[in-house]
Amino acid sequence: MRKREFLTSSFLATVAAAMPAQAANAKPALPAGAKRLNVLIITCDDMDISAPGYMGNKHGLTPNLDKLAARSHVFEACRGAAPICMPSREAFMSGLVPHRNGPGGFDPMYEGTPSLCSILTKAGWYSAASHKLEHMQPRSSFPWDDMLGGGDRNVLSHAAEINRATANAKAKGAPFFINCNINDPHRPFYGSPGGLKKDNNNQGPFKIPRELGPDDVDVPPFLEDLPDIRREISQYWNSIQRMDIAVGEILKALKASGEEANTIVLFCNDHGMPFPFSKASGYDHGTRVPVILGYPGMGKPQRFKDLCCNVDIMPTILELVGMPVPKGIDGKSWLPRMRGEKVAAPEFIVTYVNGVSNGSLFPVRTIQDHRYSLIYQIWADSGRKFSVDSLTGLTFKAMVQAGQSDPKIAERARQCAYGVPISFFDREVDPGQRNNLINDPAQQARIAHMRDALLAEMVRTKDPQLDNVRTMIAGGKPVVVQTGRKGAGEGEGAEGAAPSAEAPAAASEPAPAGRRRRRRRRGGGAQEE
Repeated sequence: MRKREFLTSSFLATVAAAMPAQAANAKPALPAGAKRLNVLIITCDDMDISAPGYMGNKHGLTPNLDKLAARSHVFEACRGAAPICMPSREAFMSGLVPHRNGPGGFDPMYEGTPSLCSILTKAGWYSAASHKLEHMQPRSSFPWDDMLGGGDRNVLSHAAEINRATANAKAKGAPFFINCNINDPHRPFYGSPGGLKKDNNNQGPFKIPRELGPDDVDVPPFLEDLPDIRREISQYWNSIQRMDIAVGEILKALKASGEEANTIVLFCNDHGMPFPFSKASGYDHGTRVPVILGYPGMGKPQRFKDLCCNVDIMPTILELVGMPVPKGIDGKSWLPRMRGEKVAAPEFIVTYVNGVSNGSLFPVRTIQDHRYSLIYQIWADSGRKFSVDSLTGLTFKAMVQAGQSDPKIAERARQCAYGVPISFFDREVDPGQRNNLINDPAQQARIAHMRDALLAEMVRTKDPQLDNVRTMIAGGKPVVVQTGRKGAGEGEGAEGAAPSAEAPAAASEPAPAGRRRRRRRRGGGAQEE
């Protein structure tokens, strides 16, 4: 027996012994019209759209995802409703943008808000979830029959939950809905000091067979090509490789269950990479998310290039299993376009940032199409320093240090730390979103059109930041009232406070001199971004 097979069988046997199956209790028959299809949703945490091989990466990071994509539909232009973990996950589970399912930040949804979990569980599906449970709250909206908590990056843990949940569902004669939430490639990354501490020094099922180094990576256009940034990207890419191994183990467990041919499989992630100018910022590499969807009888795999949003996942799954879609949600099912029907794609997608895991508000509204982005960083006029885990670790520190001798990099670090109130980018000619065209005369008509579309969507959804955006458009200064724990430390995964970039001359509030690390608990789990 090969070493990985031995580790897999030993680990799964240990978990099965430690967590016995629930006693069988008959569930009601499925509602009329419902199809006895299983649902498996696999997510990962913080993977950039440029990482998977099926999206063009040439470095072989994701062979298991690439095989899944080859036999599934691929949605190439999907945006997350929020470029932060908890609000994004709650959005795609509820079909509602963040401020419509709850307060909109790193908060539970409103009590009783329907979700994919609550609807399918009530209808008779056996529901189970592994990891990231704290990011799907409250329990009234996520009444899982079975839960595997924790946040480790053991590549075998989710397969163990598949084995247990499928056995329990079979004993009850019920279809299953399983949500496996892989914690990679969230910080701390593979091989970093924090990562080694968290991941058993990368021994056993935490280790990958092919570790990449700084010379093996591509630096994305929004980051500087500096040695420490290359080093951290290599750690991040290694975390992605480990995530892909976990995906492979999950899919092997599904096949072993005998239910593969009767199961809808969806892979997605919550948002983009946890680096400057990406996660939590509203920029392109924070908001774009990979989505793969395969299901029984789907026909020939297709690649869809039209715009969509992850709030569409909930109604899509419900329609695939023959369940009614709740009225008044924001998401739209993809099933008509997958059937080949002519469907008008949205012209724009709006994404939202409100509160972050440390309790602070850094509101951002971004409206994007295939080429252009209009971004309102509502917090940027305050002089308040951006405080999220994306600015911890090596990359932002390297930018600040390089900025001591390079004014362009210094300005770039300052922009990241203190924001730019209103930005407009042509991503086709400026994929790094470095050249702000907000005052370009040639772009004013386009900017006005996108601004009006954003305002219309904010009115439709009763967006709490509507007045602030209107104030900014009129040339005034928005008001962001900090109601959280201002200056608190990062969620788990941060590796020390981010270095300070020079504040703008008009800053009225200095950057925090130091931050202590805090964790807050909701529903038994530590909060992470």
